[in-house]
Amino acid sequence: MADPHIKSPMDGWDTITVIIYRSGFILAAIFTALLPYKPQIALPGVLLAATCCASSLHIYLKHFRLLLQMATWTALLCQMFGLPELALGAAFFTLGGLAFKEYFCFKIFLLNIQPLFVGLLWVTLFFDFTFLSQLLSAICALLFLLLGIQKWRMPLHFDIGDKGKYQV
Repeated sequence: MADPHIKSPMDGWDTITVIIYRSGFILAAIFTALLPYKPQIALPGVLLAATCCASSLHIYLKHFRLLLQMATWTALLCQMFGLPELALGAAFFTLGGLAFKEYFCFKIFLLNIQPLFVGLLWVTLFFDFTFLSQLLSAICALLFLLLGIQKWRMPLHFDIGDKGKYQV
C-alpha cells in the first residue's frame, strides 16, 4: 500500500499502471451490475476488471501482490478451460481483496466487507437465486463505483508511494 505523503518520481509506466488499476474498479462496477442480467457479457468484463487491477498492483508486500495476481491468473485459466463459475469466483477473490485493501485508505462504509458481498453474489449466481443476486450485484457494483470514484479523485502518485519499500 502506498504512502500518500511521499511523492516518488513517476515514469510513464507508473502513470499507465495507475490508470489501468483505477479503471479496473470502474469496469468492475459496470460489469458486476450486469452479472444477473447479461452474464455472457458481464463475465468477460469482470475478468477484464480483475486483470486490469491485478496487472497493475502497487502493493509493497509481494506475498499479497502475488496472491491477488495468481487469483486472476487462475480466473483466466478457468475461463479458458470452460469453468466460468470458478473463473468468476477467482476474479471476485482479486477484486474483493483489493476492495478490502482500499478500505483502509478511504473508510467507505461497507467496503471492508466487500469480499463477503462478492462471495455471496458468487453463491447466489451459482444457485440461481435471482432476487438475491440482483440485490447483491447492485450493492457490489455501487461499492466498486464509489471506490473507483474515490481513487480517481486522488493524485496519481498516491498509488505509488515510496518505491523503495516494494518487495521484489
